[in-house]
Order: sequence, then structure tokens, then C-alpha cells
Amino acid sequence: MGRRRKSKNKGPRGARRGGRQRALGGSSSMIPPPYVPTMRLSHKFRFESGIYNGVFAISRKNLLNLVQLATSTTTTVRIFEAVKLKSVEVWTSPPALGTAPANVSVEWLGENSPSTVVSDTSMGVRPAHVRTKPPPSSSNRWWCISGSMETDTLFQLSVGPNSVIDVTLDLRLVESEPPTAGDAPTAAVNGTLYGNCLDGILGQLIPADYNKLP
Repeated sequence: MGRRRKSKNKGPRGARRGGRQRALGGSSSMIPPPYVPTMRLSHKFRFESGIYNGVFAISRKNLLNLVQLATSTTTTVRIFEAVKLKSVEVWTSPPALGTAPANVSVEWLGENSPSTVVSDTSMGVRPAHVRTKPPPSSSNRWWCISGSMETDTLFQLSVGPNSVIDVTLDLRLVESEPPTAGDAPTAAVNGTLYGNCLDGILGQLIPADYNKLP
């Protein structure tokens, strides 16, 4: 008869590794992972044109100044130190029956987005509606940082009266660095959080979810 081979039952790999880790005083999960204190969130901001209509150029500065904290009656600081544009969505109400249809458009103007225009026209009782994201590889997808290329126009809106504009952003809140001064209001209440118009202070695209910066 041949010799019987001795069974080599190694058992589960994890059991051996786990035993070694316990012998060394614990597992790797007990080591704290890297920590990023800067708060990041995503939010959809809504604006209304009311009686106003026309073409509105939206810059990096406009997005950075969307929410501000009043530090006196005439000074504010930004809440967001960096923002990144995710999407723009617009609805424009149809006009009265028998009149010309309403038009809405978003034109991307950043680098590597060769004047890309997305538009729609109302039909009957259906409003004109556009939803668009920044073109791939364009500067419209970059983070907007305080103090960096703030005057660059990212996109241009063409809207009629009673339009609703949704702008979705990724946001980074101010951390330990000094806050950046915002727009200069005329009669703010110290310590109050204000929303700015999409097209800038005293603009025409009014924030729907904040007290408007005076």
C-alpha cells in the first residue's frame, strides 16, 4: 500500500492574518484615515426673473457671491470659498395665446466650449425648458476659487419674464482661512445671511430661497 499523504489543511487565510493582527495589537482599521476638515456639499439654487427679461452674463464672481453674511450694514463676507458648476435648468412661461412664442437659451462661454448654445421655444401652453451641463473638458467644469479669474463669464442666459432658473453647484465652505469680502450692500442687518441675485447685487434674477441682499 502506498503511503497516505498527510492532509495540509491550511484553513481560511483570514483566520491566520487575523490572528497575526490580534497578536500585534489590532487591525489596520484602528489607524485613523486622513481627515479633510473642509466641508463640501451640493445644492440647487433657484432664481426667478419676475417681470424682467433679457440676456444675463453669469461670471465666476456671481457664483461665488450667491450667499453672503452681513458683517455690518454695508459689508459682507462670502460663505463659499470655492464653487463648481454642475448644471443649469431654465423654464420660461408661454406667452398669451395668439402672441409670439417664448424662447430660452443657455450659451456656454468658457474655454474649450466654442459658444455652445442650448435653446428651446414654448409651444401652446408648454413652457420653454432647457437643462444643460457644462461641455466636457471646458473651463465651465473647473472649480471657481476666490481671487482666481473671477471676471470670467461662464455662461449667458436668455430668458423671458416669469422664468425660473435652477443652478446646481458643488460648494466648499470657508474653513480656517480668512473670509473673502463679498458685495457691498446698502442697508443690510449685521449677522444676517443673505442670498444674492444670480446676475449680481441689485440684479434682476432674484433668489427664491434666501432674503435678497439689499
